[in-house]
Amino acid sequence: MTERDGRTEATNGEPSAERPPSDGSPESPDRRRALGYAGAAALAGTGLAGAWYVSRPDPAPDIGNESDPDDDDASDLGEEEAPADAPDEVPAVVDRYAPDLYFGALEKWYPTDPRPYVVETDNGPVVDGFTALDEYSAAFREAGSPPAPTVFYNVVEAAPGVDAVQYWLYSAFDQFTVNFHWHDWELLQVFVDRESGDPLLLSASAHSRASPNNEFLDPEIPEGSRPGILAEVGSHSSASEVNGLVPSFERLPIDDLVSDVTNDAIDVSAAVRAPFAYGLPRDEGARLPFVLPELDGVPLHEHPSLSIERTDLIDERVTVGSWRGLPAPPEAVPLREPGLVIAHPDSAVDADATYALEPLAPLRDEIDDFVGPQLSFEFAIPGFVEDALASHITSVGIPWEQERFADPLSDVTDPAHRRRIDGAEPDGLADRVVGRLRQLRAGTAGALDGVASGAADAVADVASVSLVPLSTELAVRLASEDPTATVTRGGVFEYLRVEPGPHHLVANGPGLAPIAARFTHDGGLVRVGDGELAAVAVEDAGWIRGDARETDGVERVRVVEDYAGVVYDGEPVETDRFAVAVHRDGRYTVEVVDREGKRGAYRVTPDSFDENGEAVREGIRTGKAALARTLRGELDELYALASALRSDDDDDDAADVPENGTDEERDRERERDTIDPVLDGIARAREAAAGAVDAAESGAERAADDRLSASISSLWEVRDAFVTDDRAGYTDGAVAAIDSKALAGIDRANAAIDAAL
Repeated sequence: MTERDGRTEATNGEPSAERPPSDGSPESPDRRRALGYAGAAALAGTGLAGAWYVSRPDPAPDIGNESDPDDDDASDLGEEEAPADAPDEVPAVVDRYAPDLYFGALEKWYPTDPRPYVVETDNGPVVDGFTALDEYSAAFREAGSPPAPTVFYNVVEAAPGVDAVQYWLYSAFDQFTVNFHWHDWELLQVFVDRESGDPLLLSASAHSRASPNNEFLDPEIPEGSRPGILAEVGSHSSASEVNGLVPSFERLPIDDLVSDVTNDAIDVSAAVRAPFAYGLPRDEGARLPFVLPELDGVPLHEHPSLSIERTDLIDERVTVGSWRGLPAPPEAVPLREPGLVIAHPDSAVDADATYALEPLAPLRDEIDDFVGPQLSFEFAIPGFVEDALASHITSVGIPWEQERFADPLSDVTDPAHRRRIDGAEPDGLADRVVGRLRQLRAGTAGALDGVASGAADAVADVASVSLVPLSTELAVRLASEDPTATVTRGGVFEYLRVEPGPHHLVANGPGLAPIAARFTHDGGLVRVGDGELAAVAVEDAGWIRGDARETDGVERVRVVEDYAGVVYDGEPVETDRFAVAVHRDGRYTVEVVDREGKRGAYRVTPDSFDENGEAVREGIRTGKAALARTLRGELDELYALASALRSDDDDDDAADVPENGTDEERDRERERDTIDPVLDGIARAREAAAGAVDAAESGAERAADDRLSASISSLWEVRDAFVTDDRAGYTDGAVAAIDSKALAGIDRANAAIDAAL
């Protein structure tokens, strides 16, 4: 499945059932002709036996393997014209790099020849989606093996001295997580040095044009071996198998093995660095739930216009019927397991079947279009009042109508790889959007990003929620002028060629409350939510909703859990209103910035949620009073934390009293023992913050600032207590936990001092 293969759109209206017929006129600018490059004798010194062919743009009405005898380029290169009636012979370079194909055990639609499913219409011969799915499924059931395995080839000059050998794979249907559609064309490109015949780059088509391909620079493919292609179940997105550990995909090197991609590594967030490549999610341990496709509100296997069976679709064990109907993510989605291997007839691998290797050009004369009614996936978008729905539609594309058919370098997605081939640095390859999603769950088994290093164990009995890896991956939709969707792998999502301007990112998963964030892309790398977003199970979700329409509006929202850390950071999903799903057991500070750039904040605790799990704040306010009030609430939590972490070593007070001391000395010693400078300092800071609130609410700005300064002084005394020899009686972990939050309190108080009333 690939959105490169067509168009995507989001609409609330009815999409057309068929796309218009393609222009098959001889004058169509994407018509190509094949030129025979140097003959076998000329290639004798290159290690390649025989000639290969290269497609080039040509506005002339030449079709197929015809060439213009007056073509200056051909004469300059000393090329011989291929006779019009020459028999089809697979060029040597095409035969050499024809890949071995590795599929998952649950795959249903293997690469085949679409021509048996052509029907005649008033608009010419088309491949009909109903016909292809019905007849392919019936043939598969009857034979018990893939019908007519076929790989099509095309060769294109990519750059001076470099040719792209294209291997196109057609499947009758695409069923995946974020979409499904009739017909599916996938592509592997092998960029070859024309003189030496050596491979320079492998580029395997990923999820969409907006997703980075899986690419490998300077692959070593010894004689007797071939590139391996690992196909994603249902969607057929692919990755090259290079390191010899088949049939599995490795994003990162393992021991002495290289990874299966050489895409550049980027910092997705402060904690995650990963290659900028789509990968092969299910093969990387991702539990990726599929969706059961429907047409006219009816599952495809029950639709009256089709005769397929439920077993003709992706296995029920990995299919989730209704994502929004589950209270929690499914835990038992099976991982990918290796399945059939389909190889070139001359391949040395132990294959279950072999494929026919055929030229793509004849299909252009025999097929005018690939048609079928639109199918869509609906994304839920959280709103202040209720969720909205957006349909994500992916249309089928025809290879010869795609940009990469004539310009193979347009489908190279890594900047360094592109420079290696032709020295170019196209706009868009560096315009990226990334992030990671984790689940906010009860307990402290996960990450506590909101506490200092070394403090996690100390707060384990105090914290109530933590961030854990996703149990199932999510679908992520980037809505802009040209919407596109992808899935997470290990929680990570990556987009490229992101246009400048405002964007709306939405993440959905089965049994998870929807997530949405708005952001503006000004070029380069953008990390949504500073690279980290949090999801929560429907059964655990509480909704923090804010409405600032009647006050000064809201331009940005940041939600921070006391111990888990930042769970949301972005522009509101609606103008001046926001809705963020959080775990109801957590304790949060909601930070806002209004239209004038003024800051505000407020606290949300488990007691803030009503019986419906809603914590609604009407009239969001910014300024000194709001920040002082938040500081007071945060210091309440800090006092509770310090009380819980205080060492209890006062069981034998008498041991600390001088043996021959007077009663007065003993009293003073006991009094000194009972005074905890940390708790005392926090208590005084809290009292001063409460005074600042009263002063700010009454309009006494200077008095409020004085009280805030007193709060800061008390918090510095808390920090000073930790640099004494006995660290005020607290453990190292407790000191790390309390000190970082005392510093955060100082920052909050300073922000309040700087804020206007």
